[in-house]
Amino acid sequence: MSKNKIKILKHLIYSNPILLKIISYFYNFRNLYKINCSKSNSLSYSGAFLKRTSVRIKGRQNSILISKATVLNNCRIYISGNFNILNISENCNLKDVELHFEDNNNCIYIGNNTTIGGKTHIACIEGTIIRIGKDCMFSKDIVFRTGDSHSIIDENGKRTNPSKDITIGNHVWIGNEVIVTKGTIVGDNSIIGTGSIVTKAFKNPHLIIAGSPAKIVKENINWLRDRI
Repeated sequence: MSKNKIKILKHLIYSNPILLKIISYFYNFRNLYKINCSKSNSLSYSGAFLKRTSVRIKGRQNSILISKATVLNNCRIYISGNFNILNISENCNLKDVELHFEDNNNCIYIGNNTTIGGKTHIACIEGTIIRIGKDCMFSKDIVFRTGDSHSIIDENGKRTNPSKDITIGNHVWIGNEVIVTKGTIVGDNSIIGTGSIVTKAFKNPHLIIAGSPAKIVKENINWLRDRI
């Protein structure tokens, strides 16, 4: 089947909510790998397509919402704690992604039409939030972490490394092997170069940031998914 015919078929399915739910139900029945969670947790993926994907929850009152026309392929969702939220919006496509929650009151939000092309680890701990905007394009071998998992203390025994939120704006392109650490902010319509380690806030839009640690290398740019 040609790409154009596939595109037309997808449009017909996605534009009919009832048909979409029916097809996704039978698709997930055949392809969903494993779900392990208690009834006190909320899990909704009607209209989404989950292939070789597993969900494992140890805790209560956690909420997972995977919106319609979103595809998860070979993904892993781990939650250890209570009152955590995962919200993946419509028309996203995630491949080989691990979404990891530890402790309570963490949130991961992924906006509409965002794609993640390969092995990526997204981890929230200690009541933090990861916000990923709309129409983002991530490559592979990417790591997001809101904390260090262990304590760094001063000479008086006081902890000095609190966990912090991560915010990625709309329409952000992230290259291969990027590490995004706690406290990072990236503005809309920006690019993070391959192999970068991002450790601070870049709030202005239309930037290319790159390096280890990342810094601004170009301003007033934008990008397209298509080659023109």
